[in-house]
Amino acid sequence: MKLFRKICIWLFAGMAGLASGILFFLLSAVPRQSIKDAALYGEREIGGKISAVRERVQSGEPGGTAVRDAVILHEFRQVFGTDSVLWKEGEEIRNGSPYEFDRDELSRRFGEEGLRAGEIYVSGTQRVGERFLLVFYQEGVALGAEGYSLAVYRDVTDIYARVWRLFLIGLGYSAVLFCGVGAVLYWGVRRTLAPLEELRRASAGMAEGEYGSAIPVTGRDEIGEVTESFNRMAEKIREHMETLEEVNERQRQLLGGLSHEMKTPMTAIIGNAEMLLTLQLKDREREKALFHILNEARRLARLSEKMMEFSRLYEDLGSVIVMKRQKIGKVLEQLEALTAFRLAEKRICLKAACVPDGLEKTADEDLLLSLLWNLVENAYKASEPGGSIEVRAEGGSLLVRDFGKGIPPGEIGRVTEAFYMVDKSRSRKAGGVGLGLALCSRIAEIHGWSLRIESRVGEGTEISVLW
Repeated sequence: MKLFRKICIWLFAGMAGLASGILFFLLSAVPRQSIKDAALYGEREIGGKISAVRERVQSGEPGGTAVRDAVILHEFRQVFGTDSVLWKEGEEIRNGSPYEFDRDELSRRFGEEGLRAGEIYVSGTQRVGERFLLVFYQEGVALGAEGYSLAVYRDVTDIYARVWRLFLIGLGYSAVLFCGVGAVLYWGVRRTLAPLEELRRASAGMAEGEYGSAIPVTGRDEIGEVTESFNRMAEKIREHMETLEEVNERQRQLLGGLSHEMKTPMTAIIGNAEMLLTLQLKDREREKALFHILNEARRLARLSEKMMEFSRLYEDLGSVIVMKRQKIGKVLEQLEALTAFRLAEKRICLKAACVPDGLEKTADEDLLLSLLWNLVENAYKASEPGGSIEVRAEGGSLLVRDFGKGIPPGEIGRVTEAFYMVDKSRSRKAGGVGLGLALCSRIAEIHGWSLRIESRVGEGTEISVLW
C-alpha cells in the first residue's frame, strides 16, 4: 500500500473516531445533565407544593383528625393534581396517576440513601412501557399531620427524544463535516506528498540512466530538504557519469591509437623474423634485420612505458600524488643529469636557468620531473645536431624552447592529443610515439596549470607551463 493511502486511511480513521467519541459523549452526557436539572427543578417544585398544602390546611377551621385528614387529602388533590401518590401510615389513599408505585421498594431505597424525614429521594430514570419516568419519594411529609408519605413522577421521555434528535442532527452534521474536511485533507496530503511521487519517478528514471532531470523544490519543509539533497545527488552522479564517459572515451581512443601504433613495429618485427627464418641471408643483411627487430622492439617498450604512465595519470591518484613545495632549481639540476647522455648523442646544449634562485612551487616531484623530461625530449627530437635547448623557470611560468623545425600553425591545437604526430615518418624514425605532449598536458591539468604553445616553422617552438 502506498504511503499516500496509508496516511489518508489513518487521517480518516482518526476523524471518524474523534467524531464518534464526541457524539457518544454528548449522547451520554446531555441526558444525565438534563435529568439532573429536572431532578433539581422537581425537588424545588415539590417542596413548594408541600408548603402550599400545609399553609392551606393550617389556615382552615380546626377540627378532629378525620376532618384534618379529609382537608389534607382535598388540598393535596388540588395542589399536586394527577402526577402524585399519597400514603397514610403506609396505606395508599390517593393515586391520581396512571401508574402503580411500590411504596415498600421506595421506602427501602429511601432508607438506603440515609435520608431523614422531610428529605426527598430521587430515583434513577425508570422505563415504564414506552415512557421514561423520574420518581420523587418523601417520607414524613409535613402536611399538617404525621404519618404521610408521597411519590411524584415526572415524565422525562421528551428529554431522551430531544437528545436522540440532537444525536441524529450531530451525526448528519458530522458526516457532512467529515466529507468536507476529508476532501480538504485528501487534497492537502496529496499536494504535500506530490514531491515524493516526483522523487519516485526521478529515482526510476535514474535507474534507467536518466541523470539530467531536476525536481522543483516546492517548500522549505523536510520533503523540500530531501528534494534538494536528491537533486544534489543526481547532479553529482551526472557529473561522475560524464567523467566516467569522458575517461572511457579517452581510454577507447588510447586503445585505438595504441593498436594502430603497435601495428607498424609488430609488422616490421614479424616481417624481419620471417625473413631470417625463411631466407638465406648474408651476414650483413642478417645484422640489418636483427637491428630492425631490436629498434622496433625498443619502440614497443617505449610505447608500453608511455602508455603505463599515461594511464596512471587517469586513475585515482589521491594515494600516489604527493603535493609539496619543490625547489625548482634543484629539479632543473636533476633534469640536466637525466638528459645529459641523451643530448650528447646529437651534441645538443641544454641551458637551464631559474629566476629567482630560490623559486619554489607546490607540485609532485616525480610528475614535475616527468613533465620537464618530456618537454626536453620533444625539443631534442625537433632539434638539429649541434643545436641548443633553453629551459627557464620564472615566477609565473616554466619555459622550454628549441630552435628546430617548428610546428605548422594548423597543427598546434592537436599536438597534445594522444598518438598525434605532426610528421609521422620523421617522428617514428626519431623514436616518437605521440604521447609526450599528451602526458605534459595531463600533468599540467592535475596541478591546475596550463600549456601555451608558440611555434614558427623553421625557427623553433616555445612551450610555456603557466603555473
